[in-house]
Amino acid sequence: MKKLLTIAGLLFLSFAYAQGGPLVVNNYTSYDFHTRVTAANLTTPGCHFYVALDHPELVIPSGGSTSYNSFNIPGTYWKVATSSSPATLRPGSHPSLALGGVISLNTKWVISQFQFYKSGTALSSGAVGNTNYTCDPVPNVTTTPQGSVEWFTITSGGTTYTYLQMY
Repeated sequence: MKKLLTIAGLLFLSFAYAQGGPLVVNNYTSYDFHTRVTAANLTTPGCHFYVALDHPELVIPSGGSTSYNSFNIPGTYWKVATSSSPATLRPGSHPSLALGGVISLNTKWVISQFQFYKSGTALSSGAVGNTNYTCDPVPNVTTTPQGSVEWFTITSGGTTYTYLQMY
C-alpha cells in the first residue's frame, strides 16, 4: 500500500508541476519589477501555441520573491492561442489553463517582458527569456541602469524550475 501511495504521490507531483515547471521570480534590486510572462510550445511550428499574460502585469516589489506553478494566478487574464486564429482571452482560473490540462502540459515559460519602477515612476524596460524560443528571440540576460535581469532553468528531481532574477 505504501508503494501505491508513493507512486500516486509522485504522479500527482508530476502534474502539479506541469507547464515545464514552476516560474520562480527573485527581485534583489531596490526597484519594483513589473512583468508580463509568456509560456509556449517550443516544438509547434508557426509560433501559434502560446499563453501570454494580458493583464494585470505581475508586480514583484523591491526585495521580493514569488513563484507560480500555473496560469491560475488570482485576477489574471491570459491570451491563449493554439492555432493561427486570433488568441482568446481567458481568466487564469479557466479550466483549459488548469494544471495537468492540455495547455499546461504542452507549454514552458519562455519570455518576460518587464519594466522597472521606483515610487510609481516607470524606468527601464526590456525582455529576457529562453533563447531556444525563436518566435520572439530575446537574450537570457539584459542589463539596465536599475540592474541585470537574468532568465535560466534548473532541473532537479525531474522538475524544471525557470528562474527570473533581478540583481
